[in-house]
Amino acid sequence: MTEPANRPVESFKQFAAWLAALFLVVLGAKLWVVQLYGSPLLWWDQWYEATTFIKGWLDGQLTWKDYLAPYCEHRILFTRLLDVGTIWLNGRWEPMLQMAINAFIHTVYVCGLALGLWAGGGRRDGWLICCLLAPFFALPYAAENTIWAFNSQAYFLAFFALPAMAGLVFGKPGDWRWCLGLAAAVLDLFTMASGLLTSLAIAGLILLRAIRLRRLAGENLITLGACLAVAGLGAALYVPYEGDRLLRAQNLMQFVGALERNLAWPFFNAPAMACLILLPLIWLAVKYLRRDYPEGRAAEFPLALGFWGILQCLALAYGRGNFGEVVPASRFMDKLNVLAIASLFAWLAPVRGWFPAAFLKRGAALLPLLWAAIIFLGLVRVSGLVVTDLLVPTRSMNLIAEERVAAFMASGDERDLLEPPTVPPDPRVVLGALRDKDLQAILPAACLPPAQANVMGRFTGVLQWLLRHATVLIYCGLGWFIVLVAYGLIRSPAGLAWENLPAFAVLLALLGSLGFVWTKTPITRNSVEQALQFQLAEHFRSINNPRRAAIHEQKAEALKASVEGPHGTP
Repeated sequence: MTEPANRPVESFKQFAAWLAALFLVVLGAKLWVVQLYGSPLLWWDQWYEATTFIKGWLDGQLTWKDYLAPYCEHRILFTRLLDVGTIWLNGRWEPMLQMAINAFIHTVYVCGLALGLWAGGGRRDGWLICCLLAPFFALPYAAENTIWAFNSQAYFLAFFALPAMAGLVFGKPGDWRWCLGLAAAVLDLFTMASGLLTSLAIAGLILLRAIRLRRLAGENLITLGACLAVAGLGAALYVPYEGDRLLRAQNLMQFVGALERNLAWPFFNAPAMACLILLPLIWLAVKYLRRDYPEGRAAEFPLALGFWGILQCLALAYGRGNFGEVVPASRFMDKLNVLAIASLFAWLAPVRGWFPAAFLKRGAALLPLLWAAIIFLGLVRVSGLVVTDLLVPTRSMNLIAEERVAAFMASGDERDLLEPPTVPPDPRVVLGALRDKDLQAILPAACLPPAQANVMGRFTGVLQWLLRHATVLIYCGLGWFIVLVAYGLIRSPAGLAWENLPAFAVLLALLGSLGFVWTKTPITRNSVEQALQFQLAEHFRSINNPRRAAIHEQKAEALKASVEGPHGTP
């Protein structure tokens, strides 16, 4: 499994086996979160999207300018195209279908990231790359993006950043890889406002390369100029949004505090950990600047990721420095994790150029594994906080919103919708959407009168199958990882020798993960909702609203029967 430093490169066929396991684990984990906590009702920004953009699409009044128009400070072209395309293909607007599609997009990005790290590192250590990436994207610390169907722009941002980095960093001006990278960098501007940071990160790597070579070669100058031009275009497209002014850092101290938390993520409450997170990247950059460093090319992809991660931390510290002062908002963590990932892989491919051969033979993969153990402890802790403080309360709010919409659609009395607590962010906007005859033709079943509550889209059956089998996908992925690692150990001539210690450590971690998933399998959507409905009933009783309490208690009892089964046993 763990081979000498001079081992031959791996074939893509070998690496694809590991990619398959990574794909199954990450996709299954995301679909599991959707299955447990996703809402069939439109949520937050989607109500505004319904009454403006989707309404205009249904009326045939949209132009290309509407697709490119700013949304807050972002230009979310690909989110709009995806939303319209999904509704058109499915025949109905189903938020949970959108969540599933977003999960596929993000999982493809994860596999692309693994491919970039593997190819950039000389086509080596594919097994370790996939095993180390899996927890970063299987754990639910960024679940806000997972259960907010509208948040596909966060995934598109990262999705286009990968080919932009790979093409512009490793391609030569004019060849197909370079042109593809340039196109991806431009397209990244139409995902989120921070898309322009992708080209700036690449420019930073090009300048670092010029310092290493003691000159700025012609092809690097062309790439640098192209990156700066793309960044300039992104700055020109940026439209400040006054509604977000209060979320920005209001002073230098607030900016510095937010930056410390961002750089130290996932140890957001221990700013000193920022030094530990940045140390591998700084060390790698110092080694890279030595012209005799033998792994210069392998170092460039982690360094580019590191530049991108640092720039995202800076942008968030300014743009959202007054938001999430204790714990960074979950939806930002799909950006903050890039720096930790870059730091982790700064230990891996280039490690062969840092230490004597005797050490490499014994501990080439131990450093990234030890580093990963530290990072993963932070990821597990943050994930626990997100489940407790975000997923559970959000599902509780969803249940209230779903009940209010159902009551209004049954009675037609707007007081049933407007009675607080109701549907965020603005029940008047929701009321307008529910009363719009054109929108009624495509709104989710949760937004329809009781007689139409069972209406389905073309892909509803596929969606339901995927969600029911989310844990099966995780089991298959973890099982495939275990088979591959065990097979590698069996075939390794080293046997129980020190060289295979990293593989044994990974195998134990995989077995532990399999056991953890097994212990959590009894948690189902019905069991989660049953507990929340009882809590809501108690809440409404405590505020002297017996009518609402009775509604939620009745729903809880119905769910209790489904959870326990016909004979009263789970």
